[in-house]
Amino acid sequence: MLVSGVYLAQCATPLRLINDGIDYLLQASSALDGHGFLLHGVRSMRPAGYPAIVFALSKLGLGSSWAIVALNCLMLGTGTWAGYFVLRAYFGFSSQVAQVISLLTLFSYLMVRNVTYPLSDVSYFGLSVPCLLMLSKTETGGGTRRWMWLIPVVPLMAFCIEVRTIGIVLIPAFLWSALGGMPAAQRMYPVVRRYRPMVFAFLLVVAIVVGRAFFHSRYLQFNLPIFLHRGIGRSITANIGYHTAEWGELTVNAPLSKLPAAVEWPMRILGAFAIITFVVGIWTKLRQLNGLLLYVVGGACIVFAYPWFDTRLWLPFIPFLMGYMFIGLKRIISPRILHPILVAYCAYFCLLGSLALGYSTRVTFAGRRFPDVFGDGNLRATYKFALRSEQPTNGSEIDSDALYLLRRFEPRAAK
Repeated sequence: MLVSGVYLAQCATPLRLINDGIDYLLQASSALDGHGFLLHGVRSMRPAGYPAIVFALSKLGLGSSWAIVALNCLMLGTGTWAGYFVLRAYFGFSSQVAQVISLLTLFSYLMVRNVTYPLSDVSYFGLSVPCLLMLSKTETGGGTRRWMWLIPVVPLMAFCIEVRTIGIVLIPAFLWSALGGMPAAQRMYPVVRRYRPMVFAFLLVVAIVVGRAFFHSRYLQFNLPIFLHRGIGRSITANIGYHTAEWGELTVNAPLSKLPAAVEWPMRILGAFAIITFVVGIWTKLRQLNGLLLYVVGGACIVFAYPWFDTRLWLPFIPFLMGYMFIGLKRIISPRILHPILVAYCAYFCLLGSLALGYSTRVTFAGRRFPDVFGDGNLRATYKFALRSEQPTNGSEIDSDALYLLRRFEPRAAK
């Protein structure tokens, strides 16, 4: 409750803009002006689900920065609440373990930072985890009760995909749960063996359809030139460097950009160890295949293939990454040694999360100093002009898109 109160205090922040957030809000603005969810008159690479949420808020008279942050807080709370029950259902964790992981999720610097941005990540987290919770009910339930949980998942899952394209990894989890999970798979195995040619043909057709959609996707068309330019060897090397650094940030609970350059390689080594423990945890759970495992493995494969450094892509999976890493650590380290290590690590993680919340709160209530303390300085001149009417020395320092959005969605700039 104390952590939630600090999160809710972030609703007082001025609108915090970053590149993707500008894209989403421009789509919402275009729709509000009657031109559809477009970015400068053309379709954006990013889906229109989150802009549709901002559009709905605006139509309700809540198209302001405080409402955007309040919605993120609501989605974060919903996802964390549902995540507690998912951890208990799929992992079999005790109430205490699930509570600790839920608290660590709230203390993750990724959650602290992104809850204040007009981005789709936290909204997707708050929508997708309830999907997984309902799917967990279908795997354990039967008869009418099972379909009562399964049917509402379909529209919610479709909206998740529209909010973030990575929501497609919910589809295998849904199909697995719809079939009835592991018990149904064991019953169907003799039938599958008997009709192997037909099953193979069906899977081949599915692979062709999925492959066609994949090769025509906007994300592949955007990233394919990068792979071709780097080549296979450099692409693999770059991805290993990027993703070990991302997992290092997740484990240390701090961004590399805020730490000394000397810690970069130790963080990558720590990130590599974290990935190994995650893989061990996944391997341990393979015999108990379930919808959550399919969801997390599918999401991890997509993010690991992404050719850029962006820790934010792991945000929707944070509590489940922690769950699988915990299982992996129990397989690698003796319980007598592991227990005190985990107690110390959780205390450290919460301390870093408290510092992140404290820094975010300082930025929120910075008043006239907000342009000086927020972000990396790229939009500083724009914020100074919008919030303090300070003329820049060079007119090109003003970002016209950011200025337009501040005047539309930030009451202090509109005045």
